[in-house]
Amino acid sequence: MLEKAIHITNLKNLKYFQKDKYRRLYWGVEFCQNLIPALVDTGKILRFVKENNLKFTMVTPFVTEQGLKRLKETFSWFREKKIGAEVVVNDWGVLECLNREFNGSFEIALGRLLVRQQRDPAMKSVLEKQPPFAVRGKDGKIHIVVHKLPDKQYQDGARRSYVNFPFVQDLLAKFGVQRVELNNLLQGLNLKGVGFKKSLYTPFVNISTGRFCPMETRFQKIQRINVCKRECQKHYDLLRKKAVPKVIYKRGNTTFYKNPLSFALLKDYGVDRIVFQPELPF
Repeated sequence: MLEKAIHITNLKNLKYFQKDKYRRLYWGVEFCQNLIPALVDTGKILRFVKENNLKFTMVTPFVTEQGLKRLKETFSWFREKKIGAEVVVNDWGVLECLNREFNGSFEIALGRLLVRQQRDPAMKSVLEKQPPFAVRGKDGKIHIVVHKLPDKQYQDGARRSYVNFPFVQDLLAKFGVQRVELNNLLQGLNLKGVGFKKSLYTPFVNISTGRFCPMETRFQKIQRINVCKRECQKHYDLLRKKAVPKVIYKRGNTTFYKNPLSFALLKDYGVDRIVFQPELPF
């Protein structure tokens, strides 16, 4: 049975929740340790989850030692309160910490950052047949460029991830991983052989992320990456380029594009959970 979940990154986004539609609530951020929720807000979310008889998933970002310390406080609080939760992990250090210090306390899902799919929005154009086009060379002459389709192995690889391979799945299973979180790639997915449970996010596909955040320095005279006023919660940028078939959204340290979900493909993918993100995530 297909489970529908909603991903909430802050308390005000609870306005998007529909009791007759969603049976699970995702809480937290994937991409920035500066936005890890405070325990007081997490407590409010857990009360909301209990009141609405929902299942609960805690989303965690990639972190430094500072962020890992905050997450360990949250995990310890969950264990102390005997709160059962699923945890989405986007950092290898966090996965190792959960396995070493909280073994068996949580269900583990491998986050989108660690699944490492081919997320370039231009990839669909690479895989499809394109008409010849003319370009002017440095010599001033017009040259006709004919697009050559990549072979089947390349096309297959562009839709897969390393989690397709059995030896990787065996390694992840030793760390307690039971589920993988997936982007709805523009070029489609090949999940053949993936033995884990599968969650598919919609409508946002994350393209890239990094430690440096241009938005956190926007109002700083001196660019310092350790200064953050959470400007990303107030605005984001739109990027457009003719070679890319999608509008690119840039929020904080991460870029995204939109790819609406085709429910007709879910059966082929073997996905058992849809994660709806009502706003551009952090």
